[in-house]
Amino acid sequence: MKLKDRTSFPENELWDLSALYQDREDFLRAIDKAMEDIYLFRRNYFDGLNELEDFEEAFLALEQIYIQMSHIENYSFMPQTTDYGNEEFAQIAQTGTDFMTKARVLLSFFDDALLCTTDSILDQLEKNHHLSSYIRQTKIKKAHYLGAEREQLLTQLADTFSAPQDIYTKMRAGDFKMEDFEVDGKIYSNSFVSYENFYQNHENHLVRQKAFRSFSNGLRQHQHTAAASYLAQVKLEKEIAHLRGYDSVFDYLLAEQEVDRSMFDRQIDLIISDFAPIAQNYLKHVAKINKLDKMTFADWKLDLDNRLNPEVTIDQAYELVMKSLKPLGDVYTKEVKSYQTERWVDFAANQGKDSGGYATDPYRVHPYVLMSWTGRLSDVYTLIHEIGHSGQFIFSDNHQSYFNTHMSTYYVEAPSTLNELLLSDYLEKAFDNPRQKRFALAHRLTDTYFHNFITHLLEAAFQRRVYTLIEEGKTFGAETLNRIMKDVLEEFWGDAIEIDDDAALTWMRQSHYYMGLYSYTYSAGLVISTVGYLNIKKDKDGAKRWLEFLKSGGSLPPLETAQIIGADISTEEPLRQTIAFLDQTVQQIIAYSEELQYDNTL
Repeated sequence: MKLKDRTSFPENELWDLSALYQDREDFLRAIDKAMEDIYLFRRNYFDGLNELEDFEEAFLALEQIYIQMSHIENYSFMPQTTDYGNEEFAQIAQTGTDFMTKARVLLSFFDDALLCTTDSILDQLEKNHHLSSYIRQTKIKKAHYLGAEREQLLTQLADTFSAPQDIYTKMRAGDFKMEDFEVDGKIYSNSFVSYENFYQNHENHLVRQKAFRSFSNGLRQHQHTAAASYLAQVKLEKEIAHLRGYDSVFDYLLAEQEVDRSMFDRQIDLIISDFAPIAQNYLKHVAKINKLDKMTFADWKLDLDNRLNPEVTIDQAYELVMKSLKPLGDVYTKEVKSYQTERWVDFAANQGKDSGGYATDPYRVHPYVLMSWTGRLSDVYTLIHEIGHSGQFIFSDNHQSYFNTHMSTYYVEAPSTLNELLLSDYLEKAFDNPRQKRFALAHRLTDTYFHNFITHLLEAAFQRRVYTLIEEGKTFGAETLNRIMKDVLEEFWGDAIEIDDDAALTWMRQSHYYMGLYSYTYSAGLVISTVGYLNIKKDKDGAKRWLEFLKSGGSLPPLETAQIIGADISTEEPLRQTIAFLDQTVQQIIAYSEELQYDNTL
């Protein structure tokens, strides 16, 4: 699959950023206006934050500045992610980065004053629901505050601190070159996007194998650079954790999520011990159905019944998305239905585009989504996943202040993965025979749970070992990272998959490693969404409670937020409930296969 130039795509497959700014000049005027407001705020409050009333008044003005910054920051980085080879987009990104760094330095005095004020004033401010999340976070930071001078220096270095992630992202988008490969006389072009979106679950065994080797060889050419970039990232995080007086880098990275180490470890350990056998059982069934003598890492994304994997157009995907979301009610569907007509989504699978997918939230404008459309059912799962994030942004923005709108990363993936579950549920009901129903359940596993309970969870298990090395004062290079990843994969998959040296390069495929302890939260969020999904299925008020969950944003700590839908994440019960649900799904898939007698007739 050869990637085309961005200019060759029709307008309706590209997002429309005019809801933010009409053009680059409009964007630059917005920066000028924001800087004026920031200087005015600084003049008014630099030496005037002493009493409760001073802070309350300042917060009102600061929120309007933060909203402007939200719009500017989103607009500045989004164009570049669509084409890292575009110099104009790079200039917009740099302009935005320079503005954000300067703005944060100029405004840092406010947080310094807030961190230095009395506990009594903080307690009074926290009673204002409008500020609850911001003040909770301030109290967490206060225990590790370094003083105004050093905090300002760290703020000034923020752009430099983000360099490792920037290096990796640009390397992945522009430098990873995968060689063409040939199968049965046909030449196939390969790339990051085409491999992950198309070839890795291709129905032809030779295409999967050769694409994987081509993909892996492309990664291997840059493994030492990628390892150096990642080492810089984790050493930086360790040094900041030490500087701030945290007991470990784990405690530092989990503090902002408002969860402790035990919740992080439980998520990894219980899934590896209790879910791994279920996943292995399913993959052995896939191998049996597809008559594979052995399953290699090039095969593990293979569809159970690849002859049923339909091509899907963007318009057909819209219909699937909207029909799947009906159980959430008219209030929800009304908010997200305009994503196509208003062009929130950038679908184009063009050369130079970021290979991942994301949704972003310029406060109270509307969300934006980036993905690469290749016309497979898995793309619909990606789309409805990002629309899930978008729906949460809308409901949270509409019901919370800017200070409260952002969910803890511990459960931020719950709104997105619930939507995936609704898609699988819709497909299973829409189909009228066991083969199609099995197809829907298989995609529930592979496009939702395997991605979040395996791919991202194993990233987290890998991270835990890497950060432990750094905690012990050790270092690493590409060979060490390859060995760690290979060990993690072998531990999880057992004898279900043959893990080789190419599989060990998997750590190079995601940017999540540059986002702290984020990878494990995919599975944590999916536990919450599973509870929410089961509630919607069995309780007439399940959808209503889910919307209340979305509306809450970050106004409450994670444990209290999860309680809105009846999930007690202080215990392992929701995770065990989810694993039991997955076991039932695998058993139902196998039952469908036996009903169809596929083991003998495929």
